[in-house]
Amino acid sequence: MEDVVVDDFVGETIGSDQGGFPPLPPPGDGNFKMPSLEDFIKMLETMDNLSDEEKEQLKQDVMRNSMRTPKVEAAFSDYIIFLTMVVLIASVFVFFGYKLYLSLTEKERKREEKLKAKQAKKKK
Repeated sequence: MEDVVVDDFVGETIGSDQGGFPPLPPPGDGNFKMPSLEDFIKMLETMDNLSDEEKEQLKQDVMRNSMRTPKVEAAFSDYIIFLTMVVLIASVFVFFGYKLYLSLTEKERKREEKLKAKQAKKKK
């Protein structure tokens, strides 16, 4: 029963006067789309409970953050860890490749020895 009361309260506060905001999608429906910068600024202008200074400050903050490009920085230790992993993986491939090479050459050598032994028996 408590959920119904909360849902009614949320429905009354959101549904009655949205102040120019688009209707909210139901929670968890997966179709949420972030508003564009222009849409956000329009919504900001329609907010009645903010003073003009607060609106202007928020607008400046949003514009400043939208103009900033994200910086991807990696520390030297990150490069060392990456290179270590690459060397380890390459070492595993080299090790198994070498073992495969030894195995194949050993099989070939034994086959040739067997063939020579057979030919030697035939000649006798």
